Amino acid sequence: MKRTLTLHSCAKVNYTLDILSLRSDGYHNIASVMQTISLFDTIKLTESEGDEITLECDRPEIPHDQRNIAWRAASEILRMAGVSRGLHIQLIKRIPSQAGLGGGSSNAAFTLIGVNELFGLGLPTEELRKVAASLGSDVPFFICGGTASARGRGEKITPISDAPSLWFVIVKPNMNVSTAQAYRDLDGLTNRVSARKTREMEEAIQSGDVQRVVLNMSNDFEQSVMERHLPIALLHDDLLMSKAQAARLCGSGSSVFGVMFSRNEAEECLRLIQLKYPASFLCSSLTREEAHSNSSKED
Repeated sequence: MKRTLTLHSCAKVNYTLDILSLRSDGYHNIASVMQTISLFDTIKLTESEGDEITLECDRPEIPHDQRNIAWRAASEILRMAGVSRGLHIQLIKRIPSQAGLGGGSSNAAFTLIGVNELFGLGLPTEELRKVAASLGSDVPFFICGGTASARGRGEKITPISDAPSLWFVIVKPNMNVSTAQAYRDLDGLTNRVSARKTREMEEAIQSGDVQRVVLNMSNDFEQSVMERHLPIALLHDDLLMSKAQAARLCGSGSSVFGVMFSRNEAEECLRLIQLKYPASFLCSSLTREEAHSNSSKED
């Protein structure tokens, strides 16, 4: 019987996102506190005959070949381990694409974790992080999971203690945001100054004060993205009018997340916001242990 492994590939939100200096390699230095959330895709890995990697996805617009970052992750970890195995990847998407939630990066990271486990490759976490960094800036965060700080271009991850529990309503508007354009717009702002909230957020999390955590949330992309995309600015305001404690852009957009202290508050916010935005999702923050205790293996 072919071995299979099923994993929940969790999304993330940025509690802070400070966009700092432009680097010589064309990237920006950033500082961010990222948080794994309970919104997830499902990845089913199945060993197959031969040495071919195949991928299927329930969304036809998602690439089904080496253009898919999960496919590349599987190929790269097998190459690094020096083994040749056949693998079929089944990807069931629930995380909205081009939403700032890290869905593709999460798929890549959990594929690395899953292939390492399924085939008993025995690669240590540090090796997984190296492969992850070669695939994309957000991928190393998902190897860590839970609550963590990201610096450099996003690949330098420092785990921090789990942040106080929060609930979220995430809304994906019927539009996408180009990350490259978001950076160009941000750099084009006159007298641009970063909020530089990451250090304060780290201290707020260490204090365990959930209200202080919410008060220190920030995202440097918000001004330029909302100036270019009025519907996102209106969505931000609609979340606040739907009783969210705070609302912040997810990454460079286009999704926005509303923050609540309890499930009851979040369910009420969801009820109100869904009247106007059908693509809305209820979820909560996950501890590091919760983020990585979701796989099931069959022989």
